[in-house]
Amino acid sequence: MKKYFLIISLLILSLFSCSKEEGEGGRSSISGKVHMTDVTGGNQGEYDAPDYDVYIIYGDQDDIYDDDMKTNYDGTFEFKNLREGKYKVYAYTSDPSKTSGISPVFKSIEIGKNEEGSVGTIEVEK
Repeated sequence: MKKYFLIISLLILSLFSCSKEEGEGGRSSISGKVHMTDVTGGNQGEYDAPDYDVYIIYGDQDDIYDDDMKTNYDGTFEFKNLREGKYKVYAYTSDPSKTSGISPVFKSIEIGKNEEGSVGTIEVEK
């Protein structure tokens, strides 16, 4: 009898101690669009940026990206199969004041279970 009580107690403790962190494995998604303002030479103008790199950070514990993707032909993107939680989505923009010449444009969002969240439009320059 003690053996069964111990096993059941351990199972109950393991169920309550398992908390899912942000990241893959859920049914939620985050979408958005990247809009480019081209301020270089002869190709000046504005357009939705196709084939542009977008990054996502799971949670708010660090600033190292966990996944990335390219935008579609119309500048849209969607990170799928996410768990509920906090996320940061970003793309790089031209920034002459930085040594690297670029800086990130962050958008933060918190999503729930089975939710389709949107970060709206990320404005970048070339």
